[in-house]
Amino acid sequence: MVVLTHDVDPQGDLVVVLKEPNSANLTLDVSIRPSGTVLGKEGYQNDKDVLNLPKAKSILPAVEGSDKEPVEVHFKVSSQHMKLASPFFEQMLNGPWRESTFSKAPSTPPSRAGPGSLEPCAEIFDDAYERLPPRSAACTSSSPLPTREVNVHGWSPEALLLVLKVIHGMNDEFPLVTSVEFLAEVATIVDYYQCQRAVQLAGEVRHQTMYRFPLAYGKRCILWLFIAWAFGWRDDFSKLASFVIEHGEGRRLIKSNELPVTVILGTLDNKRQECITKILTRLDELADELGDDRAGCDHRCSSMLLGSLLRERKNLSLLDPDLQSPYTGYSVHEYAKKFSAFRVIDWGYRGWGEGVYYSTWVYHHYIDAAAPEGD
Repeated sequence: MVVLTHDVDPQGDLVVVLKEPNSANLTLDVSIRPSGTVLGKEGYQNDKDVLNLPKAKSILPAVEGSDKEPVEVHFKVSSQHMKLASPFFEQMLNGPWRESTFSKAPSTPPSRAGPGSLEPCAEIFDDAYERLPPRSAACTSSSPLPTREVNVHGWSPEALLLVLKVIHGMNDEFPLVTSVEFLAEVATIVDYYQCQRAVQLAGEVRHQTMYRFPLAYGKRCILWLFIAWAFGWRDDFSKLASFVIEHGEGRRLIKSNELPVTVILGTLDNKRQECITKILTRLDELADELGDDRAGCDHRCSSMLLGSLLRERKNLSLLDPDLQSPYTGYSVHEYAKKFSAFRVIDWGYRGWGEGVYYSTWVYHHYIDAAAPEGD
């Protein structure tokens, strides 16, 4: 067993024991469409956007790359700071004990899964990206001093150390610029332990120094979406959410692994599907209205509009297939582009009097009604 110790608070009365460091898979894989690819068809590629620079300095230099010995990282902290910063830790540390909180015999500590454990003490992620009860959660004494231990699992030790330092008032320890992926790891811990208020100032500084609205849909956009959610950047989260609804092409094209963004993405993708359903439904309704002379200025006008609608839907493959939810491979943005591509034609006829002329620009008035309003 390799044990590394960091004294966040040298006078602290709580030791946070990180087991299996870096085992949580917080990577994000997003399949995007290369430029020029036909919508709705195969041909996606993994987003290669580089989001892991600059690299965070490892606090495990002596054991990186070694799988021969298990590693634990011990962080000595103040239980009062942790309880004030995190409702999670407050509930955990104020919860009932099976036995005495402090052991007087450090040479014979209780089993981590046996007597002396606290339930719930820590949680982990499973393969389904859900929070589960702990595999082991012990609060013991590792010295004659009244020091508790709390086990946590899987986190990046660098990200966890940074969060603990900020909770203890060391905001200057937070680099002004980090990689987006590292900031997402920090955001995951902040969200998991519900300590947004304690890190609010540090988060706002990173917002000013790092955040720029993404220029395209992909991995960067979704990571910033989650970071904005975790740090409570409401305006930015709202704008990013609208962008994902407009440009996303389906939840199946995103593999979030253990990054806790599944529920958010599912909600936004449901909105995307609702928008596309409204568009297709309105187009079908418009065809019925034109066929029944309930739209258009007169019979000739509605006939021209109906013919134009049927031809455009046939020529533009995006609108021709009998699409079904969840519309994987189609975005609201692309539908809007197809609407703008519908051609406007002028036509007219001559009767006994002056000629009468019409333009199918009227048709665009009906098409605009098909586009759902933003939420």
